[in-house]
Amino acid sequence: MSPMKPKGQGRRGWRSGLTLIELMVVAIIVAILAAAAIPLMAGGKKKAMATEAVAALGTARTSLRTMYAETRDYTRTPSGETLAPMDPLTSIPGVTAAELAGKYFKEGDYSIESISRQTYVLKCAGSTGEVAGVVIRLDQAGNLQTQGI
Repeated sequence: MSPMKPKGQGRRGWRSGLTLIELMVVAIIVAILAAAAIPLMAGGKKKAMATEAVAALGTARTSLRTMYAETRDYTRTPSGETLAPMDPLTSIPGVTAAELAGKYFKEGDYSIESISRQTYVLKCAGSTGEVAGVVIRLDQAGNLQTQGI
């Protein structure tokens, strides 16, 4: 009676490693997972970039609230100057170009979209690189609207 060979043992003994077919199946699975994950990560990247603009708009909002506490009017600065739609955010007292210029959004991307004695909407419209087409709006109530993300 001949001894039974362990399963998988052939002429050359125990097999070691993976066959070409097994390696190809693993490569295909990895490619499918990567193809699904990359678009998800790209959206997250734009959202992360947009936080720069949200922070800058928040700084301008704080300055406007301070100004309103003094004048009871969003359109009038404490020194008597008038703010109008499409003015750059640097026209708001306390908001500097250095606070607006970031890695993704430039100083010129920010503006006052609309403003009245009681309300305002601040806007950041990305103009270059990966943030081109991203638009973020912030109003006096703190409501945030985003487009292009």
